[in-house]
Amino acid sequence: MNLGIENAFTREGKLVNILIDYGVIREITETKLNAADQVIDAKGSLVTESFISPHNHLDKAFIGDIIEPNVSGTLWEAIQKTWEVKRNYTAKDIQKRASQVIDQQIKYGVTHIRTHVDIDSIGKFIPLKALLAVKAAYKDIIDLQIVAFPQEGILKDEGTESLLYTAMETGADLIGGMPHNEHTPQDSQHHINILFDIAKQFNVDIDSHTDETDDPNSRTLQYLASSTIKRNYNDRVAVDHICSLAAQNDYYAARIIDLVKTANINVVSNPGTNMVLQGRLDSYPKRVGITRVKELLNAGVNVTCGQDCINDPYYPFGKGDMLEVALLLGHAAKMTTQSEIETLYDMITYNAATTIGISDHKLDVDTPANLVILHGVKTVNEAIRKAPPARTTIRKGKIISKTSITEDHFYEPKQDRTSD
Repeated sequence: MNLGIENAFTREGKLVNILIDYGVIREITETKLNAADQVIDAKGSLVTESFISPHNHLDKAFIGDIIEPNVSGTLWEAIQKTWEVKRNYTAKDIQKRASQVIDQQIKYGVTHIRTHVDIDSIGKFIPLKALLAVKAAYKDIIDLQIVAFPQEGILKDEGTESLLYTAMETGADLIGGMPHNEHTPQDSQHHINILFDIAKQFNVDIDSHTDETDDPNSRTLQYLASSTIKRNYNDRVAVDHICSLAAQNDYYAARIIDLVKTANINVVSNPGTNMVLQGRLDSYPKRVGITRVKELLNAGVNVTCGQDCINDPYYPFGKGDMLEVALLLGHAAKMTTQSEIETLYDMITYNAATTIGISDHKLDVDTPANLVILHGVKTVNEAIRKAPPARTTIRKGKIISKTSITEDHFYEPKQDRTSD
């Protein structure tokens, strides 16, 4: 069955009609469509590529309701508070919480998700097996990538290296890391070497939490970027957070940004989480917590942004709406000019797709029909500012979610309340 979308407003400001057949966009025209089996009237609303959610922790989502509060608000206390929950994980509980996030993100226009899952001596393989079951259950609805993530360290957490190899054999899609969470710089470098050894053996990409700290002396990004080049792994590595880059001096930061660009490393900023976790030990002025987003973009680095956490010890907020994530980054990175607002939207569509390895994610003829209709808005600025709740999500030419709202006024709305 083919699908037509009429009266769709594009980012370029054109009113078009879109014909989708066999999950692919076949026609984008300003003239009337040929007959379609099903037609959606977008009524002049913005239609774009669907949203990509490149960084989540589905195994830990919503544990904020069942865990002791993070009193200091720091990353390190959040990690420690999570230990007790991990010890009592059940596959059923993880599947329930992860599915709740996925359902929310689909409602908000997301068709692709990348999640990290903890691999360590505490939870072992319970989280991974739970998310593999979720992936199988949603295989016809959402594209889900799973990153094997050693949050507790590899050298620090004895036996984790072996667990990571088994995780890849079990079905994880990528290898993750957290090299700054080791005891010494030498162990951090060994951690990174292990990541590349595993990635090479299984021919998978790397997506590593890197230098998620305010400490300017945390410099694992430099070694990771250098290793990417030496190991001939350009364009196959993503780094998350890299907050310490903002704490380092401008000369060193510029050098590292150039190295990241040379290695074609993708960068994922997680504004919500890092704005609340970082700067906790600062007096005043307090740092905003995110990395050097504008400098990375200006250097030609592919930068995207992620939800990261939802109601857990790391971040008590979040709902999975990528428009909200873009709005937060707009504030934190001071991206408020019209061109910067357009870039924010790119970061949750094109840039995010590039980060997770999708090369044809765009509203164009002969591309997969993964789209979102943002009902009631016409521009990217409006979309990010208003985050309209009424949305239609289309994956491979099939409508997978449609949210509508009703609004009642118990007064007569006045367009102009000024008096003559």
